[in-house]
Amino acid sequence: MVMKKIILLFVAVSLIVMGFAMSASAAAKKSSSSTATVSAESVGIVDRGEILNNHPDLPTVRQKLADTARQKENEAKAAADKETDTAKKAQAVQAKRMELAQEEQKLMAPIYADCERAVREVATKKKLTLVLDKFVVLIGGVDITQDVIQQLSRKK
Repeated sequence: MVMKKIILLFVAVSLIVMGFAMSASAAAKKSSSSTATVSAESVGIVDRGEILNNHPDLPTVRQKLADTARQKENEAKAAADKETDTAKKAQAVQAKRMELAQEEQKLMAPIYADCERAVREVATKKKLTLVLDKFVVLIGGVDITQDVIQQLSRKK
C-alpha cells in the first residue's frame, strides 16, 4: 500500500515536471526572437584542478601544509598521551584535526582567490559572458584553462 502511494506520488511529480518543461519550451520558442541568446563563443570552460595545480605558489603552500600537518600530528599524540580517558583522547586528536583544517583553509584561500581572479580577467579579456567547469560541459565552449594558467604565472 505504501509502495503504491510512493509510485503514484512519483508519477504525479513527473507529470508536473514534464508539464513545466513543455510550457517553458513553448514560451522559449515564442520569445526566442526577443531574448538575447548566448553563443558557444561567449562561453568559456576551465579545468579548475589544472589551474590550481599550476598555481605558482602552490608548492610553497603544500610544503607549509605538510609541515603544519606533522606539527599537529605530534601535538595530537602528545595531547592524547596525557589523557587516560578514551573519549578525551579522541577529542584532543579531533581538535588538532580541526586546527589543521583551519590552517589549510587559511593558506589555500589566497590561492583560490588568485585562480578566480585570473579566470575573471581572462574571461573579461576574451569577452566571455559565462565560464563553466569543463567537467559539466559536454559540448561547446572555449577552453581558457591555459590562458588562465599564463595569467597566473604573469602575476608572480
